[in-house]
Amino acid sequence: MNDNVEGQNGSPEAPANKPSYVVGIGASAGGLEALERLFDNMPKDSGMAFVIVQHLSPDFKSLMDELLARRTDIQIFRVEDGMELQANAIYLIPPKKNMKLAGGALHLTDQDLGGLNLPIDIFFRSLAEDAREKAIAVVLSGTGSDGSRGILDIHEAGGLVVVQSIQSAAFDGMPRSALSTGITDVICPPDSIAARILEYIQSPATFIDQGDPEDIDCESSELLTIFKLFRNQYGIDFSMYKPTTIVRRIERRVKLARCSSLLEYSKLVEGDSRELDVLYRDLLVEVTQFFRDLEAFQKLRHSVFPELVERAAEQGELRIWVPGCATGEEAYSLAMLAQECIERQGSKVDLKLFASDVHQTSMETASSGVYSSASVSRMPIEFRDRFFTRIGDLFHISNDLRQKVIFAPHDITKDPPFTRIDLISCRNVLIYFNQDVQKRVLSLFHFGLNVGGALFLGPSESIGELERELEPIDRQWRIYRKLRNVRLADTGPISPQPPLNRVVFSRPSFVATQTRSDKSILVPEVYDHLLAKYVPPSLLINQYLELVHSFGDARRLLIQPEGKATLDVLRMVEGDLRTALNAALHKASTSGSTIVFEGVRVRNLSEQSFYRIVAEPYLKGNEKMFLVSLELMADPKPVEDTEALPFDSADQTAQRISSLERELDYTKETLQATVEELETSNEELQSANEELVASNEELQSTNEELHGVNEELFTVNAEHQKKITELTQLTEDMDHLLMSTRIGTIFLDTDLRIRKFTAEAKTAFHILDQDVGRPISHIAHNLKDVELVEEAQEVLRSKRPIERAIESRGGGSYLMRLLPYEGSRGVDGIVLSLIDTTKILSLHRQLERQDD
Repeated sequence: MNDNVEGQNGSPEAPANKPSYVVGIGASAGGLEALERLFDNMPKDSGMAFVIVQHLSPDFKSLMDELLARRTDIQIFRVEDGMELQANAIYLIPPKKNMKLAGGALHLTDQDLGGLNLPIDIFFRSLAEDAREKAIAVVLSGTGSDGSRGILDIHEAGGLVVVQSIQSAAFDGMPRSALSTGITDVICPPDSIAARILEYIQSPATFIDQGDPEDIDCESSELLTIFKLFRNQYGIDFSMYKPTTIVRRIERRVKLARCSSLLEYSKLVEGDSRELDVLYRDLLVEVTQFFRDLEAFQKLRHSVFPELVERAAEQGELRIWVPGCATGEEAYSLAMLAQECIERQGSKVDLKLFASDVHQTSMETASSGVYSSASVSRMPIEFRDRFFTRIGDLFHISNDLRQKVIFAPHDITKDPPFTRIDLISCRNVLIYFNQDVQKRVLSLFHFGLNVGGALFLGPSESIGELERELEPIDRQWRIYRKLRNVRLADTGPISPQPPLNRVVFSRPSFVATQTRSDKSILVPEVYDHLLAKYVPPSLLINQYLELVHSFGDARRLLIQPEGKATLDVLRMVEGDLRTALNAALHKASTSGSTIVFEGVRVRNLSEQSFYRIVAEPYLKGNEKMFLVSLELMADPKPVEDTEALPFDSADQTAQRISSLERELDYTKETLQATVEELETSNEELQSANEELVASNEELQSTNEELHGVNEELFTVNAEHQKKITELTQLTEDMDHLLMSTRIGTIFLDTDLRIRKFTAEAKTAFHILDQDVGRPISHIAHNLKDVELVEEAQEVLRSKRPIERAIESRGGGSYLMRLLPYEGSRGVDGIVLSLIDTTKILSLHRQLERQDD
């Protein structure tokens, strides 16, 4: 590792030299290899500062600085609190700490070891705030989702987001989570990251605009192909959006994907679902924050909500709809204002806020109700303290408020609107639609609002042709009040289709079972003649009051009304006949017996006739039907001693009205009971859903913690494995060195036990391989006049070496050395070496003879 930091011109730079860009690198399990490959290709004079944030174990020392120093000449620092960033330097986060960048300096805080900790997200957010467009975020191998939230802030600040490709990552959890956000600028293996970053810092504009794709035609087949993919995959039709907005964002993705033309890009998205999702997220233009345009929300707080809450007190419910809610900040902002107003006025109004969007991932984020400290930093402190709970560096929406917000997928361009709404907030959504779609959506908003309800639009949006129907509350912030209920122009294909209210039955076909003779063909005609001559006009009617068959000369009493053809018998008769037939069928159905009315007046052109009506229930299998005969009366007076009832039109009409009123009351009661049951069931389901969401959040938190522990252990293991490999190599080198010296050597610990020895030591000591660990005093030797134990203890005591010549009992001579073994913890033993001087003298004589 070099001691000096050199700049781009190759000369040493002062510590005050500020970096041109700050690169935040998030890595976890498997990240060591990726970091080594990245810095293998990064020059030492790039002018950038690199801050590496890892998931480190609090119980083991990190060896990252030693391992990286072997792969790069860039200066490496372990971060201390308040350390200022320098160009051409690498900074490593210490264990047990979170790190933030502020004012060009790194600041450390203690981690909350008891909860979920996301150090990469924390640093990325501070990097976005401090470095803005000079920030570069790099997400490398790791498990979990740390980093995927922080890169959103980097992207919004105008910085560059780089993610290691999934195929090259040892663990793809972090890269996959980062890619799911859809805002990644560069995806490549670690070997290519350095080149892409250097290419970017040379000219960010050129990097983004790289390539020269052709201008996109709004009617091109390639663009229509992409729109078709969106309709099939997500059910959304981007052809309704303004062409300029769509084309501009597709052009950006074409350039970032390094495609030379729209044709090439359309083929890419057809085969790559991930790129299609990235483009989808980009086209939705999700930009939101808490209390955006605070002055507008103050207007709602003091002028709009008090009136809405007072009006809603009559119904007991305040209903708000936020279409295009994105990640939920605006929906929760309105919920806070509404709840505060309800409590301030002491009202017992129940708040229900519907938040909808077409992007499922965004709604999942909104539904979790968890936001970063940066997200809530711009909102009024009174709302943050009241409606949020802080856990670490994350803020959680309170359960009471969360239960009042219902998230649902909804496409305002084609789905029916929510109804009975008191406030609709749809800000900066309509500006992306073409004029026809804007008109239809505004008509639906008008339909969904209660009279007196408010519509809240973005500062660049207008109500168009609805000026007569919406009264401005505040023109500057586009807040309007609905004046009346009125049917507007047809909203086109996005209007809901009316439900079918008739049941159509298939009629049986009659098949002959035997061949008829030539004469038998006349039988049906004879039947028809007899029926026409002797049977009064009669009708066969099903339980839905539809005509199934007519007998006799009934056609002169039936007419087909104007408009759509019908089989409804009551619409095919008029006057008193309709009243009498309706009453007879109703009583026959209710009582199950035959009903007879006499003296029913029927006007036919200029004639006036009186009929006797007989309605008889007729069961055919499981199907309930009615036989109705209409018999002409010569004398309009009823015949005495019969069960026939004289027909009084006014009396029957009154009875029928009374009956219908009772049925309506019963239906209302049944419907009310059903609604209450559904509301109870809905509340129970919502409560169960909230419990499941809470359980899921706890499980996710636990899973993240386990991932974090696993990543820390993996990082420690990787570093230790690397160190073990190096130590193994060093040990082998030392063994070969000792063997090559041919010097008898014995390593003793502080208790004078044998730790290690060389083969040459066996000539003086009777030592075997299994004697390692035994005291040296137990080992016999052939040395004269040597008190080995006493001399060794003296070396340990004085920490001074002993060196003297000795002789062996076999006639040889040695130079014996006793040296203190000084390690990192002081004297840790003794090294005993025996140099055979006899062999040295013999070798010396041989050399002299060779010289002669």
